[in-house]
Amino acid sequence: MLITNFTYNDFYNLITSILDSSFNISTTKICDSSDFTNYVDVEFRKIIWPDYNPTHDSTMDGLSQMKKGALCIVQSAMEFTTIAFSFPKEISNDILIIGPFLETEADDEFILKLLKKNNLPESLRKTFAIYYNSLPIASSIKVILTLHTILGLFISDYNPSNMYYIDFSKDKLKVTDYNYDDDSEFYIEYHKKYKSCLEDIFKYIRLGKDATEILNDYIELTGLLKGSSIEKIKNNLCILNTQFESELLKESISPAQVRQLYLKNQLQIETETSRIKLMKLPYKMLKKYSLLISNYNLQEYSYTIRCAIEYINFNLQSNLSLSTISKAIGKNSSFLSAQFKKETNKTLTRYIQERRIEESIRMLTHTDMSIQEISHMVGINDLSWFSKLFKGITNMSPTQYRANMHKS
Repeated sequence: MLITNFTYNDFYNLITSILDSSFNISTTKICDSSDFTNYVDVEFRKIIWPDYNPTHDSTMDGLSQMKKGALCIVQSAMEFTTIAFSFPKEISNDILIIGPFLETEADDEFILKLLKKNNLPESLRKTFAIYYNSLPIASSIKVILTLHTILGLFISDYNPSNMYYIDFSKDKLKVTDYNYDDDSEFYIEYHKKYKSCLEDIFKYIRLGKDATEILNDYIELTGLLKGSSIEKIKNNLCILNTQFESELLKESISPAQVRQLYLKNQLQIETETSRIKLMKLPYKMLKKYSLLISNYNLQEYSYTIRCAIEYINFNLQSNLSLSTISKAIGKNSSFLSAQFKKETNKTLTRYIQERRIEESIRMLTHTDMSIQEISHMVGINDLSWFSKLFKGITNMSPTQYRANMHKS
């Protein structure tokens, strides 16, 4: 079962979002194993082998007998990879299809070798080039490790060793245990250490403890910062950022706050060009996510107040009032007003004002937007009132704040 308040659809959307943002890999769900004929490389086989008939391929039988709760890594004779995951039956009967994707760039040399390996004519070179250039490039090990992390965090009794490999060749099906360099015991032990490091990092974050030393162990174990290129380091940092986001989404924190920090980190990773600065980012991300969980944890509040706060965080740009929020969450306005003050020691109006100024401070710090644009973005259309409110909360005007920030 799912170890979360998420619904199955929420969980599916989360996996889709993570794989897309981290690897640019598409994820599809199918309801019946017979639908496999529309995936893997069946359609591509029909193009290059006109007489190919999937109903006569024993591979289809093998795929249709997928183990529940297991990852199936399908390696095509065409050198691309697809991963399938069959949900435990108590969660869903769906099967996730992840990919296809390539491990390396499909240059001319790659395509010519592929044609030769499969005894195909060079006249298919253009067809192959068009198709292969449309596929994302990713490390299957990193994709599998990311899947292990997400599935292990959200599905009880998920077992990373419950994984098998299918060699999807033209003529026959070979099913073997999936391993790395024929050393599955080493891999399972490695994954235990990997998972233990992540769990300890998140445990320390929840307890408000410094997790820097454990993060050092994680970086050493995974080689996160040892990439031969900046792009490889960036890819590793994107995975780490995704893991932080996935874990914090299980906490009683506004999803809007978590997503906002995730996107901010992602932008910083993508735009940074200095290797030295990139190597400092894991520690900065750890600090930011730690501050988020300590400053915005909503666990102490009732369900009603959490709903109100989340609505405010998602709708700062809109016209927020006691009546609109009460209507949105289906509560009596008098009750909401009294309960909000009781639990937060602030009026609803004051909370909204402070959240708008917090958000405007973030934009003053990290964007070049004008003060008037920022005022509109946080739902205050009167610039004079915005400046007065900003000064009342921060003891300086927006202009002074930005000037001081630039000096520092």
